[in-house]
Amino acid sequence: RRCARTMGVGGARMSAESTTSAAMDEAMELLRSNKVAAMEAMRNADSAASLKEVRVAYLGKKGSVTSVLKSVGKLPKEDRPKLGSLVNQVKEELEALFEERKVAIEDEEIEKLMVDENLDVTLPGTYRNRGFVHPIRATIQKAVDIFVRLGYELVDGPEMSPEIETDYFCFEALNCPEDHPARDMQDTLYITDDQKILLRTHTSAVQARYMKKFGPPFAIVCPGRVYRRDDIDATHSFQFHQIEIMALDKNLTLEHLRGTVIHFLKGMFGEEIKVRFRASYFPFTEPSMEVDVFFKGKWLEVLGCGMVDPAVIEKAGFDPGEWQGFAAGFGIERFAMVINEISDIREFTNNNLEFLEQFRFDTLDGV
Repeated sequence: RRCARTMGVGGARMSAESTTSAAMDEAMELLRSNKVAAMEAMRNADSAASLKEVRVAYLGKKGSVTSVLKSVGKLPKEDRPKLGSLVNQVKEELEALFEERKVAIEDEEIEKLMVDENLDVTLPGTYRNRGFVHPIRATIQKAVDIFVRLGYELVDGPEMSPEIETDYFCFEALNCPEDHPARDMQDTLYITDDQKILLRTHTSAVQARYMKKFGPPFAIVCPGRVYRRDDIDATHSFQFHQIEIMALDKNLTLEHLRGTVIHFLKGMFGEEIKVRFRASYFPFTEPSMEVDVFFKGKWLEVLGCGMVDPAVIEKAGFDPGEWQGFAAGFGIERFAMVINEISDIREFTNNNLEFLEQFRFDTLDGV
């Protein structure tokens, strides 16, 4: 494109009246010469970079055209507004020429690139691979969202949900003293020789911490990574994820627990899911239950739950005669494997893109 804008050197506003001062005449002549030089430099610029340099040299804060205003102090008062107006007019005209030359140079560079590189514009474009939400993360978010909509508070982060935990919060506060037989069920990864610091074996420790610090009433959901001394195979790993909930208030009953669990499982598996409860044992709940769902033609164990043992409430410093509650916990990998028909837990951490790209969760809305 050619820049055919005609900008007169003088013009009506550039012609000085006979009454202008010598200083005004000198400033106008300087402005005129800078305008002519700037126009010539812009027309001769052959690249976007050189054009930008010209703009800065003439129209920047310290540019030649802008600097004409420095002489305004030498002018009579009646000439000062005139000079300011003329400078602004010249700057507007030069800015317009700059934009025209910028478009023209960009067009020229594109045409040159097409010739030099023999660009075939009919070829498909290149694209950057998109990332997707991991199945474990998507399952965690879906489960947490269900409880948050029920009014549960999400508890995570290093202060209330540390993965390096103390023996007290992981065992003793949950009705598992040193000589309790339930500790035989936990193959724990200890960090210190005295076995007082460890990698937590369950997120129940978060419940104990929260109850001791804040006290009832509350309803919390606690997701996080946990560790066990397990051999790695298709269904076991030394690290996995859990979500646990706890509600503590006055007059909570087993029916509240049952309704909460059923509502959650329908949210995960669908409204038509069949649920059954079986008696079981956990040291921190009494009574305790295992929960199964009838999914794709068979019963599957999915979580454990129960009413909070009075000893756990008393250990936190509260009266179990006044406060009652329930708790439930489940493994995220288990849910993700069942829902997505995954047969090997190791696939979640193998970094196998062919496996992960099957799911393509675009958002954290869940599975």
